[in-house]
Amino acid sequence: MNLSSFFSSILCILLLLSCTAPTTKTTSQQASSTPVSIEKKIVVNKPTYRDRLDNYRDWSIYRGDKKANQYAELAQIHAANVHKLEKVWEYHTGDFKGPSMYSNSIIVDGLLYFTTAKLDAVALDAATGKPIWVFESAIHNENKQMFRGRSRGVTYWEGKEGKRIFHYVNNRVYALDANTGQLITSFGKGGFIDLRQDIDVEASTASIEVTTPGIVYKNLLIVTSRVPEEYNSTPGHVRAYDAVTGVFKWIFHTIPQKGEMGYDTWEWVEGEVYGGANPWGGFSLDEERGWVFFATGSPANDFYGGFRKGMNLFGNCVIALDAETGERKWHYQTVHHDIWDFDNPPAPILVTLKSGKTTRDAVVQLTKMGLTFILDRDTGEPLFPVVEMPVPASKIPGEQAWPTQPFPLKPPPLVRLSLHEADLTKVTPESHASALKQFKKYETGFIYTPPSMQGTITTPSHQGGVEWGGASFDPSLNVMYVNANEAPSINKLSVFYDSKGPAKADPVSRGLVIYNKNCTSCHGTNRQGNPPLFPSLVNLQKNEEEIRTILEQGKGIMPSFPQLSKEEINALIRFLKSNKIESEEIKTEGSQVRYAVQIPFFTDPYGAPAIAPPWGTLNAVDLIKGDILWKIPLGEYPQLAAKGIRNTGAKNFGGPVATAGGLVFIAATPDEKIRAFSCHSGKLLWEHQLPAAGYATPSIYMLNGRQYVVIMAGGGGKNGTKIGDSVIAFALPSPEGEAKLTTDKEKQEWISLFDGATLDGWVHLNGSHTYTVEDGVIVGRTAIGSQNSFLCTTREFSDFELELEVMVDSVTNSGIQIRSGVKPVTVGEGHDGRAGRVHGPQVEMQRNHRPGTPTTGLIYGEALGTGWLSSKDKIQNGHHFLHNDGWNKMRIVAKGPRIQTWVNGQAVEDLVNEDLYRTHPKGFVGLQMHGIENNGPFLMKWRNIRIRHLP
Repeated sequence: MNLSSFFSSILCILLLLSCTAPTTKTTSQQASSTPVSIEKKIVVNKPTYRDRLDNYRDWSIYRGDKKANQYAELAQIHAANVHKLEKVWEYHTGDFKGPSMYSNSIIVDGLLYFTTAKLDAVALDAATGKPIWVFESAIHNENKQMFRGRSRGVTYWEGKEGKRIFHYVNNRVYALDANTGQLITSFGKGGFIDLRQDIDVEASTASIEVTTPGIVYKNLLIVTSRVPEEYNSTPGHVRAYDAVTGVFKWIFHTIPQKGEMGYDTWEWVEGEVYGGANPWGGFSLDEERGWVFFATGSPANDFYGGFRKGMNLFGNCVIALDAETGERKWHYQTVHHDIWDFDNPPAPILVTLKSGKTTRDAVVQLTKMGLTFILDRDTGEPLFPVVEMPVPASKIPGEQAWPTQPFPLKPPPLVRLSLHEADLTKVTPESHASALKQFKKYETGFIYTPPSMQGTITTPSHQGGVEWGGASFDPSLNVMYVNANEAPSINKLSVFYDSKGPAKADPVSRGLVIYNKNCTSCHGTNRQGNPPLFPSLVNLQKNEEEIRTILEQGKGIMPSFPQLSKEEINALIRFLKSNKIESEEIKTEGSQVRYAVQIPFFTDPYGAPAIAPPWGTLNAVDLIKGDILWKIPLGEYPQLAAKGIRNTGAKNFGGPVATAGGLVFIAATPDEKIRAFSCHSGKLLWEHQLPAAGYATPSIYMLNGRQYVVIMAGGGGKNGTKIGDSVIAFALPSPEGEAKLTTDKEKQEWISLFDGATLDGWVHLNGSHTYTVEDGVIVGRTAIGSQNSFLCTTREFSDFELELEVMVDSVTNSGIQIRSGVKPVTVGEGHDGRAGRVHGPQVEMQRNHRPGTPTTGLIYGEALGTGWLSSKDKIQNGHHFLHNDGWNKMRIVAKGPRIQTWVNGQAVEDLVNEDLYRTHPKGFVGLQMHGIENNGPFLMKWRNIRIRHLP
């Protein structure tokens, strides 16, 4: 992040907060101070229902579990061995027509389910990638139409009636037999429900498609929708259906009806059509409370709200409902009267924050603004202070921007919130010249500066901040991992006139009005498009029937337009086929003032954002302290990388997944790679070049004792990269495929494990202590409340001689792990049985405080359940070979079942343990720091670390 921009943004906030003028506060903004106060929340009604698949292991639910944590409690693949990851199978759909494959596949009873670009559902053998069945949706769709579009996956349900896959195709939900893919005709109307029904608007004009899977609670299927974002939209109401019969059960009106809460937050205009406010990013669900959570986007029109003045509940809200009845429990609005398309893209993340033995249930909402709202799960009140910040008024006649917007003071914004000349790109001279020319042409300002007739550079834009991929939450660390975009846009409005009466103008003029009402946000007011995602419509080469088919059926990410009559479609086609380009060339008649929007991105000649990098980042956020722990650029633009312009970050679409193995997996970038990062530092540990970009969230699961990482490589998407058709699975090599540990040359030489300058070849596992390199020394610092932490080699050793120098703190203890590994899955209760826990023999590092205290050089069974492996006599007697002040030389020899240790040349331990050798014949070396409940920080130091293999 550009520091000048960041500090100017913070300064702006502080100045606003220090103003003597009063600011408006919402009723739910009496928040606790920093850090978050952790207190036990007791759920009165204990659950009578528990979904067996709602866990961190199976990945049988979209985003991993019903709380949308995107976390896998698996660690066969971990930070110390992820560099060995290899492709084990690849499935091809054979479809290269796009728009992409966004599906986050789910895995149930050995089958992997996902959706394709042409909205077919597919089941594969999750271990081999071999196809089991394919449901071709076009065969069953109305008029056998083939739809192409966005689908982020399917929903699984099981009950006494069998096992079902719910598959979402445009405005339908199909029920399929999970084992065979056959349509279950007893569900709904011959196997499907039509979402244009039961929505309190005329079905023939309702424009609905489902892009994100619904969620199940007991025998209810709760569904959402994507609706148009322009004029004449459809309401984004939330509905529930019987998962067995398809019978409609309940509806929650996201646009309130008369007599309902929130109705008075709108100034209603007779004759207007109100829509939007839809939770297109899906749901999360708390089974203990029986509550379903979702977050809505903007009311339509996204960029002009003169006909919908007011706060506009329940647009841009985080909402909790009773999952059985649809009754509202609470709501929290993140944007008042949205005129920027600042949706809440992902479903709320339900987290349980832990400190010691106390916990607190919270809801985390990520936004396109890059702001993070952390709310109490019971009440919706913010856990960190949120201020109502005064924002600029709109200059557009008839528009009334809301005077304040909620701004959380913690965590910090994930992206820049304003743009200054110093923030412009300088990656190449032509990039800077282009950026400066545009910058001087348009208005700019702090976040929430409204769109204008001149054009306003908005930072971030509707593709900035956090997108639908959401974030991953590691419950053992209270840390959230989230990718974000830095992608400004130019929000420009232009006036046109809409007639409410009978159409008197010629068809081309009527077509222009329809175009302005429905098409400009993507294709611009002069049809120039917004490449690569939205093509130019100038000199359109398609014939009338081809255009009509696209308008009626949709194509790629472009929706269909069922709200348009046959006459309106004909008029629109006449306009598109005309030679008129500029709106001013066609005189329109009408009485109602409207505003069309065009929102090209603020880019350089290479298509990259015209601001200084990074343009995309991966972030780690401590949800208790509200601090950003680390931030790294994510991805590159190949065209710039070829010029040597690297490590810039790039616009990214698709979410991260953290694991108990200390990793964060993510694809999402236009350079067509999937990567694994250290969850502790953001260090890149592994990457793989995909055949096409993976604009999806990975799925991680264990099957038959082997852990897999699966990603859709469909390309295309909003970055407009080449289309792909691959589903790819990665795993560690089978034991017989493992390379030999050492070469003959290495057996004869000492190997330096520490270069004195970096931690290359080392990775952090477990806990939140820190490891750094300072003055040629590895320094470990303790963190209050952390469990044991380990800095581990990425190489494994069997029989070896190890030498190193250590400096031992006066208070705490640490150790040297040898022949150690990581527990692949959680077994039993307690921290030591958790997946990801480092375990193996440990050589103690501790001063001789008193008789009976273990001292340096003795051997302990770390997380083995054995306790001390050294004898009671040696523990009781101890020794005084350790220099309390200064450096100590340690030597460890492990050969077969025998382990010997020396401290400063004095023999300390000579242990033979056949059982230990049988379970731990090889493994990594690790530098351990013990868990600390309070006080500190305490320091451990290591240097001159070398090892040699023994024959």
